[in-house]
Amino acid sequence: MERLIRGMQYHYQWLTPFDAKRTTVVCLHGFTGTLATFAAVFPSQTPYNVLGIDLPGHGATASLVAPERYTMKQVCHDLAELTESLNLPCFCLLGYSMGGRVALYYTIYGQYEIKQLILESTSPGIADETLRKERQAIDQARGRVLEIAGIEVFVNDWEKLPLFQTQYLLDDNKKQAMRRMRLSQDPNKLAKALRDYGTGHMPNLWGDIKRIKSDCLILAGELDEKFVNTAKKMAQEIKNYQIHILKNVGHTIHVEDEAEFDTIVLGFLKEEQND
Repeated sequence: MERLIRGMQYHYQWLTPFDAKRTTVVCLHGFTGTLATFAAVFPSQTPYNVLGIDLPGHGATASLVAPERYTMKQVCHDLAELTESLNLPCFCLLGYSMGGRVALYYTIYGQYEIKQLILESTSPGIADETLRKERQAIDQARGRVLEIAGIEVFVNDWEKLPLFQTQYLLDDNKKQAMRRMRLSQDPNKLAKALRDYGTGHMPNLWGDIKRIKSDCLILAGELDEKFVNTAKKMAQEIKNYQIHILKNVGHTIHVEDEAEFDTIVLGFLKEEQND
């Protein structure tokens, strides 16, 4: 499905049958992903509406050349208008990696309060200014690889990052599905997303996450040491939180252990809504 939001054509899809009486969970994918990454996670009988959205620079969401529209602030403005146009003034928000950073920013600065926040392998940004500038340089360099060498060369390098080493343990069908998703991206759109609202350009939210009022579920895979440490540090700042460190998985929890991810997320949603 497509919807024009402030001049940008957004692609979205209901991943479970829609029922206006049910609560909606909006899912935001990570860098090089699309909404399809969540398609196998939630079974059709899930007692929630599950909505996937392709973020700017990814999947079937149209590219827009205006650089100011790719900032975190503007992406979250689009998210607010898109959900409002779908008559979803209040919803739960689930974000993985880059999508988690967007979800964090939206929860803190968005014009609508969300019901519940679910963060998978997510960071509030880089607090140290020197490290932040170093990451910006890395993002710039990776953007040049995308533009000059193309998507396949970039994906080959991306898949070798230590962050994704646990994905080598996945069965071939899952590995190939993830690779096809990455290779399906437009390299120029991806480079723009990386440079304009990637980790290096994301505002540092460490000082702001204590303002989160929504109930929050923080997820990390135990084999993803960096994000385990980040998750524990975030839990010290957020008031109403649950934290789960899932065993035998790395960064992409919802792919590496769909069943456990689904169980924990749906349990959190049910528990908090019952309260």
